[in-house]
Amino acid sequence: MSGFSGESATSSSKARTELLAGLRLDRVAAAAAATVGELPAYRVLDEEETVRELLAVMETALAALAEGRAPTDRERVEFSDFGARRADQGVPLEPLLEAFRLTSRHAFDALYAAAGAYGEFAVALALTRDFWLCCDHVSTAVIDGHRQRETERLRGGEEQRALLLRQLLSGELPPEWLPTATRLLGLDPGKEYPAFHAVSAPGLADMLREHAAALLVEPASGHVVGLVEPGRLSSLRVPVGLGRALPVARAHESYRQARRAGELAAAFGLRRPVTDGELPLHAAVLALPDTGEQLVDRCFGHTSGSRRATLIRTVDAYLAADANAEAAAAALYVHPNTLRYRLRTFARVTGLDLGRSEDAMRVWWALRHLEAVAAGAGGAAG
Repeated sequence: MSGFSGESATSSSKARTELLAGLRLDRVAAAAAATVGELPAYRVLDEEETVRELLAVMETALAALAEGRAPTDRERVEFSDFGARRADQGVPLEPLLEAFRLTSRHAFDALYAAAGAYGEFAVALALTRDFWLCCDHVSTAVIDGHRQRETERLRGGEEQRALLLRQLLSGELPPEWLPTATRLLGLDPGKEYPAFHAVSAPGLADMLREHAAALLVEPASGHVVGLVEPGRLSSLRVPVGLGRALPVARAHESYRQARRAGELAAAFGLRRPVTDGELPLHAAVLALPDTGEQLVDRCFGHTSGSRRATLIRTVDAYLAADANAEAAAAALYVHPNTLRYRLRTFARVTGLDLGRSEDAMRVWWALRHLEAVAAGAGGAAG
């Protein structure tokens, strides 16, 4: 590290050393500790220990000041460790900076008095300049140490909460840990929460985090899981599965339901919350991929390309409109007679009449199978 200004660094080292040797650092540290002890964040700290810690920091800083140089890397580590200890003691950064300001003032007052008594104006001026430069170096290292330790503690807390939530949802949380998990996750032990499961998608975690009581992004899959208060996700237009609202101790039961529902919502591209058991036929479509392929061939195997795509959109809109040709035509932006012609052609070629419930079910199954494949569930659906 670079040293202080050339002028101060080349001042009479003998005069500088003599002046600094007259400082009673023990008294400065004691006075500073007494003043700092009035700060609310410091009242719980042991004053004698505070004096020892301040004295150690001052002695290290004084060594750099006596030689007119910046602190060495080893000395910076010592200052950084001092900031980390304050973080471990629960002293926030703002009170730490206020304490540093008060301590620096005590040290400067002592230095100023010693310089006045020594009578060397040039030496006193150089020391004054170097003193504040040294304070800048020390404060930077102290702040870095405090922030790094706070970051480590925060990361450790987040990792602990993630582990507890993962165990809670998987059913692996030891019963004796339930009160601790409930408290650290910020859950109300008297409330019931639905679990949720959403397949990974860009921005999904941030969207759900605004509504979730507890949330975890699974590291391997990127799926977003957690617990939510009832009704909090009802207005979202995202594919997410919900379990039943259950006590925290039974969160794993709710999550099993949420996972099944979430996989269905993602498989069929349903941009809304889905509850377990809400889509039994969709679940059957996923469970029987071979049946889906056979029905796709039965319903649409006679055509391909753009004709096939148009036919699929037509019959899907017709079924979605509860067999109302006018409503389906409006949804497709075509004339009702055009839609009726397509349906007559479809019935003539395939022998399937959408007015018969059995044939309508065959077509619906084929459509849902294609929907699952298009939504990226081809592996799950065959």
